[in-house]
Amino acid sequence: MSDALFTYGTLQFPEVMEAVTGLALPWVEAEVPGFAQYRLRDCMYPGMVAREGAVTQGRVYTSLRFQAWELLDRFEDPVYCRELLEVYRPDGSTMTAHAYVLPVAQQHLLSSELWRMDWFTEVHLDGYVRRCRVFYETNTSENLSESRTQSRWKLTDSSENSSAC
Repeated sequence: MSDALFTYGTLQFPEVMEAVTGLALPWVEAEVPGFAQYRLRDCMYPGMVAREGAVTQGRVYTSLRFQAWELLDRFEDPVYCRELLEVYRPDGSTMTAHAYVLPVAQQHLLSSELWRMDWFTEVHLDGYVRRCRVFYETNTSENLSESRTQSRWKLTDSSENSSAC
């Protein structure tokens, strides 16, 4: 099993990843051909979906351990599925990494708007990092093996929770 995670949205910001997992993880730039990322409707984060000819840029974090995976699985919206994908590093090498992908059955949740890192940075990053720290503090003070509690942070209500998948 891979200990790597390909991130393409909010988690590609090292400060967000650290706020969610409590860890400063090593990372490298990477891309996944055959996938595109669009903003989810009424949300500040994207969904990555298979699209022929598209390429999604992001970062791969490595050396993730059990507690980090449990936190990430709790953090991610329940509409995603964690899948193993082949990712390409700038040196041309490939590696296998997990990625949170939006399944076909959930693609109706996408807007037609591509997700932009610069927009997220300017409008949402600081507040998002603060909420991620609260998520970490809340979830590390509880038993991580309990039933997953998922958060879906909408633009209009950052505290709304949706049910687990």
